[in-house]
Amino acid sequence: MTNQPWKLVLLLIGIFVAGAVSGGFVTLRVARHMMPKPHSPENWGPARLKKLSERLSLTPEQEEKVKPIMKRDMDDLSHIRVNCMAEAKRIFARMEHDIAEVLTPEQRTKFDQMNHEMRERMQKFMKDRPFGQHEGPHQFREHSSPPEPADGPPPPADELPPPDKPPGGV
Repeated sequence: MTNQPWKLVLLLIGIFVAGAVSGGFVTLRVARHMMPKPHSPENWGPARLKKLSERLSLTPEQEEKVKPIMKRDMDDLSHIRVNCMAEAKRIFARMEHDIAEVLTPEQRTKFDQMNHEMRERMQKFMKDRPFGQHEGPHQFREHSSPPEPADGPPPPADELPPPDKPPGGV
């Protein structure tokens, strides 16, 4: 083997690559188990209370006073999150509806297929997330045309509130 040093070099490179690949897989597997999983929005409050209690050494009386504060604000944040998701869903439905009106029937068929594929990818992505099980923008609509409210199609973009003002003037 000494008269062909390239074989030795090739063997050493092969061993190195095999070690690097197997080490990468082991690292990913171990890291997946060691990384803390993010809490779902419903568990943010209790997790935050636990962290505050541990780090600040809260007394039982303090914990009892902090619990309703955490619950109130977590409920408010949850309400904002749900409203934001509903608003995003409404805007995407309006956008798809308005774009579909501009397209030819052939283009509309392709557009519907593109949207269907995008929703499937998004649902798969959200399903794999620990807190992706809620109704969100990834579930815009099941059919090719958005459901219209009783009072007609979604309002045009110029009738939406400006981005810096939440809907309803809240």
